[in-house]
Amino acid sequence: MSDKAQSTHLPGDPEQWVRDLAAIWKAHDGVRAAQGYTEDAVLHWGPGRRQSGAALRERPARWFAYASDLEIDKEYVAHTDDCIVTTWRSAYTDPETGDRMQERGIETFRFENGLIREQHAWQHSWKEGEDAAVGDFSTD
Repeated sequence: MSDKAQSTHLPGDPEQWVRDLAAIWKAHDGVRAAQGYTEDAVLHWGPGRRQSGAALRERPARWFAYASDLEIDKEYVAHTDDCIVTTWRSAYTDPETGDRMQERGIETFRFENGLIREQHAWQHSWKEGEDAAVGDFSTD
């Protein structure tokens, strides 16, 4: 076994881990989606936003309740010895406006001993039917 293989912090099969994560999110399983984080794990997103602890673990169930008709696909992109990168596409009905929303995103998961210790997420959201590709670049 190489030193690199011995020093990995990832779960056994990164591509299977993403397939399992996708299945959990497709099933809207807030309990399973909250598992797998270290005690001090942190999620970073948006303009300096972050969550950790109980708020991080409650986030999936809160999202599934908010976006109750969520349809989501997650795909494996790449991995290193301690990081898995995924993308996602999702659609849901905004319960506050009734608008059907579309999203695309990318996220990185950094692992420690097989558990997520840090997650970064970036996304773009738009109303279904709107041309999200207007112009040569976006400042959203």
